[in-house]
Amino acid sequence: MKISTRIRYGLRAVINIAEGNLNENRLVRIKEISQDQNISVQYLEQILFKLKKRDIIKGKRGPNGGYKITRDPENITVLELYEILDEEVKVVDCNEGVNKKCIKEDCRTSCLWSQLDNALKDILGKTTLADLMKNKDMV
Repeated sequence: MKISTRIRYGLRAVINIAEGNLNENRLVRIKEISQDQNISVQYLEQILFKLKKRDIIKGKRGPNGGYKITRDPENITVLELYEILDEEVKVVDCNEGVNKKCIKEDCRTSCLWSQLDNALKDILGKTTLADLMKNKDMV
């Protein structure tokens, strides 16, 4: 299983914004995030649009503009960000058949994939943005 670049970049961008807001009490510009995280501005715009739409961040235009986090990082879970950026938390899409039905009704692996999905959701749901921000000291 691979986590999409949209999610990985989105998490890095939100951390960048939250640290700029909380540590330095300032708005963070998209160009700064792009340079700090080595992510194209065009791709960031798509990611930040989704996060703004769901009220995770707010943007201000103009020369003194930038982005700020809307809630305390302790109150934003990685699961919430994951679902905003990638809709579904699934290890395997069991409905890969042409007509979107289970390929075989008595599939013996579906229980395994379901357990992995639940474990992933559990970990992401317990992990907050604040937890990720603390990881800076661990690198």
